[in-house]
Amino acid sequence: MKQDRSRQITWVLAGIAALLVFVFVVLAVYLFTRDSGDDRTDAAPVTVTVTSTPTQEPSPTPAPPPVTTRPAPTGSTPSEGGPCFEWEARSFGTAADGTSLVCNYMGADGGFRWVGHADNDGSVHNLGEPCDPAVDKVAQDPSGKAIMCGGQFWVDGP
Repeated sequence: MKQDRSRQITWVLAGIAALLVFVFVVLAVYLFTRDSGDDRTDAAPVTVTVTSTPTQEPSPTPAPPPVTTRPAPTGSTPSEGGPCFEWEARSFGTAADGTSLVCNYMGADGGFRWVGHADNDGSVHNLGEPCDPAVDKVAQDPSGKAIMCGGQFWVDGP
């Protein structure tokens, strides 16, 4: 009886193993033959026939009109509490009243907003360099982004 039971278990395990091998083969075939999303098609040969036509004297072209372009807006308008773009984060801006602002992330509910900041002495430091919180408040990194003295080191934000 014990031998029949172990034989049944062996057949069940063999069936499960065969099923797993089958699933693996199907997945492998799918992964290697599926469309990778490229819409490329083989280019068909193209025949080009070039003919020569007599050229006419080109007529003088009129001078193009002067180009007057207005620069496209490059970002949001800084105003305290106003929205700014994610790519403007840690950028300095000046409000219409002359207030110096910085674009800061205010959390999931607040998004990116223009906020006031401590005095910026205009110095340039790298993130992680030591600072003195008694005298250092706000500066900028070499790319011009706002950094602040967080404890003993320059950090990129609160």
